[in-house]
Amino acid sequence: MTMRLAGLFLALLVLGGCAAGPDYARPELEADLPQQWISPTLAETLPAPGEGDHWRWWQAFGDTTLDGLVESALAHNNDLAAAAGRVLEARALAGGAESARWPAIEVGGSASRSKISSTQTFGLLNPYRDAFSASATLRYEVDLWGRLSRGKEAATATLLASEQDRRTVAQAVIAGVVRSWLQIQELELQVALNQRTVANFQKNQEFVRSRYERGLVTSLDVHLASQNLAAAQAQGPALKQNLAVARRQLEILVGRYPAGTIVSTENLPAALPRPLPAVPAGLPSQLLERRPDLGAAEMRLRASVARIGEAKAALYPRISLTGSAGSSSAELSDLFTEPTSIWSLAGNLVMPLINRGATKAQIKAAEARAQQAVAGYQTAVLQAFAEVENALDQDFHQSAQEEFLKDSVLQARRAVARAEERYGQGLDNILVTLETQRRLYTAESNYLTTQRLHRTARVNLIQALGGPWEASENPHTAKNTQGADQ
Repeated sequence: MTMRLAGLFLALLVLGGCAAGPDYARPELEADLPQQWISPTLAETLPAPGEGDHWRWWQAFGDTTLDGLVESALAHNNDLAAAAGRVLEARALAGGAESARWPAIEVGGSASRSKISSTQTFGLLNPYRDAFSASATLRYEVDLWGRLSRGKEAATATLLASEQDRRTVAQAVIAGVVRSWLQIQELELQVALNQRTVANFQKNQEFVRSRYERGLVTSLDVHLASQNLAAAQAQGPALKQNLAVARRQLEILVGRYPAGTIVSTENLPAALPRPLPAVPAGLPSQLLERRPDLGAAEMRLRASVARIGEAKAALYPRISLTGSAGSSSAELSDLFTEPTSIWSLAGNLVMPLINRGATKAQIKAAEARAQQAVAGYQTAVLQAFAEVENALDQDFHQSAQEEFLKDSVLQARRAVARAEERYGQGLDNILVTLETQRRLYTAESNYLTTQRLHRTARVNLIQALGGPWEASENPHTAKNTQGADQ
């Protein structure tokens, strides 16, 4: 009998497998993809990542402090920890959906002792009764219409989406750390530039004052030089405040208390590091496979399509089987002997009738959710293309702007040297000298900001192009390109 039961269940397992509802197919993009990116691209100096290729792109800056910050963020960032928790949740739910497709076996036993009322013994000598039993029960739902298989498909797609979400968060955390690190370095250099400028303006004020004391200039020159000095001094507190805010933001990213002391100024570089090597942009069509957020959007779409089949399967009869075998005896010593064996086999069929309207409403709701997922996927794709185009534009134009500002600084330094020389000879008034000094300070400050924006643009481009850019096993360490542009 046990062999017959097992054979029956195996036959039903083979029968189960027809899946209701539509099968998933990636939707066609409504927007026509160009053959190449519209925005201009710089020379491609790094090899395109292949299948399973991983490399630690931030190491191209050649800064061990940055390397440590990224590793700390990957280990302690709370957003990344939450994303990892969502992966574990989805994995558990996917495991549960898989288990529901297979027979469930339960074992149990009982022991009882009872006493019959003395008025109901009918002359029996022993009013006490003992009962012992042991059994094993097997339950199985025949998945003829694919309700369980569609549920498992949806749960698996949700798991894959959560894993892609974790990769997206990891990439965002790494890029955020690098951007914060660059901002901190720029602000440190801005503070140092301001301090040098204040020192130069103090010397200039002292020089003007000495000329005034000798009767060579009027008090107006002294007032103008003093105003120039005070204006430069006023920018110092704002720069230091911005630096403290940037440090605290980085500390939050790496999971530390925001004390504002994460990066020391003791090893202040003479200039910002060189930009990262240009990254191969590839083709627009390749972006669909490289960006983890697009993979997550597609997996959610796939899950919503599977839920349609799960809802449609509820319209059809649900067949479940239950088989049990065991033994029951009044004596524990006889529990497992042949005369005490018991078994049962039951089939159960449930067919929705009155509530079919509610079931059809659930189907329509599932189809509407799938329609929303299609629109969400299309929007995510267009947004991803826009991010790449914007990053390419920013990278190209910031590179050109940096070169122009570099020349602007050079010309401003020459102008200051000439203006100070002519003022010392009495050939020009103080206004010319003060204006050229202010222009030099502005040019140097703008140059630092543009340098940081250019390096940030390259980081944005790496993030916009998608994976696999995160840390993983077998990383490729990029060459050290630390250097100064000045």
